[in-house]
Amino acid sequence: MRLISIALLTALAAPLPTFAAPSPEQIAAARLAYIEGDYRAALDTIRAAAEAGNAMALNILGAAYEDGKGVEQNAAKAIDLFEQAAKAGEVRARYNLGALFAFGSGTVAEDRARATREFRLAAAAGYAPAMTALGQLQERATPPDYGAATDWYEKAHDKGDVVATANLGHAYVKGQGRREDWTRARLLYTEAAARGYPRAFNDLGVMHEQGYGVHADAITAFSFFLRGVETGYAKAGINLAELIVKARFPFASKDMALGYCFWGLDGASALERAEFQADCSALEEIIQPDDTARARARGFADRLRR
Repeated sequence: MRLISIALLTALAAPLPTFAAPSPEQIAAARLAYIEGDYRAALDTIRAAAEAGNAMALNILGAAYEDGKGVEQNAAKAIDLFEQAAKAGEVRARYNLGALFAFGSGTVAEDRARATREFRLAAAAGYAPAMTALGQLQERATPPDYGAATDWYEKAHDKGDVVATANLGHAYVKGQGRREDWTRARLLYTEAAARGYPRAFNDLGVMHEQGYGVHADAITAFSFFLRGVETGYAKAGINLAELIVKARFPFASKDMALGYCFWGLDGASALERAEFQADCSALEEIIQPDDTARARARGFADRLRR
């Protein structure tokens, strides 16, 4: 029987080599690649970091499974990864859990109690978007609690959340949770718009179209709605279409108006689609376009999306 060499025995007895977990720099680069849509390149690094217990990577991998980006969509796996990330200290994972349960998704049933609990934990850690989300839950409650909602928006606004800033402006426009104050609303919308928040441009357009705290001015309203379209806010397209028909601007045609309506409808969320479809149908009743006009409007809408 041939003897096993001492060198081989030593090699067999040695521990298996371990591979170093991705560095913070590698994880940060993978996160950027994921945000930019290069999921294949990002997820190898993200998965390795998640297996090593990195909280940020666990959260990103959870988001990938929730959305089905780079992996097969799996809500149960997403929840497990978000929970691991949250336990590891990733506050955004708490927020993601809250958002998942706030609306439900696929196999995940809506659970507002669980959503509220997760959002509160994230808010207690100072995460402003969770404060905004708590306000939105209060607005969706039965009956709505606008006072509590606006209190949360105030807190989130003070911490710099731009969505809360716009929502707070809306509260002052409507007098919901705060006394009606159009001047305060316009300042809040202007702040949100200055930070590039698409909905704020639309809200400023509505204020100037309707004369909320300012002189009604169709041209200024047009410019704000147009900026909303340029930043991708679908409702701004619907509002711009209706304004063009109502104001009869010499520089804007009915075909253009219908094109903006088509553009808004193309970008509508599932919740918005029925409302936007009704708006566009009503607009067509006024315009009475023939097939050629509809084709021109569709071409205009398609060019807007390029």
